[in-house]
Amino acid sequence: MRLLFFLLIFSSSLYAQGNLGFQFGLNDDNFGSIENFKRKIDNYDLNLKNSTGFHFGFFTEIDLITFYIRPELNLIFSKSKNAAAYSSDEGINIAEHKYRSSEIQLPVIFGYKIFGPISVFGGPSFKYNLSNSSNFNLDEIKDKYTLSLLLGTRFKIRSISVGLRYERGLNDNEVSIINANGIGLNEANVDLTTNKLSLNISYDIPYGLFRKKNK
Repeated sequence: MRLLFFLLIFSSSLYAQGNLGFQFGLNDDNFGSIENFKRKIDNYDLNLKNSTGFHFGFFTEIDLITFYIRPELNLIFSKSKNAAAYSSDEGINIAEHKYRSSEIQLPVIFGYKIFGPISVFGGPSFKYNLSNSSNFNLDEIKDKYTLSLLLGTRFKIRSISVGLRYERGLNDNEVSIINANGIGLNEANVDLTTNKLSLNISYDIPYGLFRKKNK
C-alpha cells in the first residue's frame, strides 16, 4: 500500500508545475488574555477585546494535479487589547492589557483540490518570535519557537486565490505577569498561544517543472 502511494506521488510529479508568488492577509487574533487570576470575575462584559493583525510573504507551490504542496515564508504583525474584571475591597476593577508582536512564519501546506477552483489544505506552521511589547512587565518568553496546526480552504481562479485559514498553537505559551502597573495580579499570566483566523489573498506566477523541452 505504501509502495502504491509512493508511485502515485512520483508519477504525478512528472507532470507537475509550480508557482512563485506573494500574498497578503488580515488576521483576527485571539491572544493576550489574562488567565489564572484568582479574583477574576468570569463572564463580565467588558466589550474591550480588539485583536487584529496582518501578514505578508512569499511562497512556492508545486502542483501535483489533484494535490499541491506550498511552503511559505511570512512576516506577521499582531496586536491585542484584552481586559479582565476583578474584585477588590473598593469593588470591581478593570485590568487592561495591550500587547504587540512580530513573528516569522514558515508554514508547509498540503492541499487537496475537491472541486474546480475550490480546495482544502492543512499542515504545520513553524514560527519564531522577533519582538514583543506589553503595557505590563512580563516574564521573558523562554521558547521563541512555536509550532501550530494550520487548516483552511481557498478559491482560486488563474493566478489569484482567496483563502480562509485557521491556525491553532500546539504548545501552550503562557507568560507570567511580573508587574501590572500597580494592579494586584498575583500569580496571573498572559496567554500568548496562537489562536487565529485569517483572510488570505495571493497572486502567483507559474513556472514549468519536469517539462520536456521542445526540439
